[in-house]
Amino acid sequence: MKHPTRPLADRLEVEAPSLAAGAVRVLSWAPEPVRRRVLQSAFDRARDAFNRGDLLVVFALFAEDVEYGPPPPLHDGGLIHGRSQVFDFWRDVRDRFDDNSIENLMLREAHPGSFVRTARLHHRSSATNETLDYTIVQTTELRAGRVVRQINLLEATAD
Repeated sequence: MKHPTRPLADRLEVEAPSLAAGAVRVLSWAPEPVRRRVLQSAFDRARDAFNRGDLLVVFALFAEDVEYGPPPPLHDGGLIHGRSQVFDFWRDVRDRFDDNSIENLMLREAHPGSFVRTARLHHRSSATNETLDYTIVQTTELRAGRVVRQINLLEATAD
């Protein structure tokens, strides 16, 4: 299905994920400053897609067998396994909260294929008046251009 507000790069990830994953693999050989710029752009595009509710873009490059640790304020169970289960989890969150947003605070490459992002999330339900605001540290691991593991932990706060 065409999504009229998707930027070209987002459409490529959704409509040709194997091609996009190949581009990610090639990028791993690029010099660090180039990787950093492209990485920042990719996470900014994921933020924008999440904020407009376009989950297909957010999870387009997740591996079918991805291991996913949801943000603790939203999930008290263990890891979720599989792209479709991750998609279903976030679709349920979007059904529960009518206002959802993410703000990227920090992003760094731990090493090629592994990234750490700090982000602030906001969820609010006008039906129940429930609001969640929290900051996560998210670790993402890639293999063959696909996200194979992503873990979200609450940011530690100083007492």
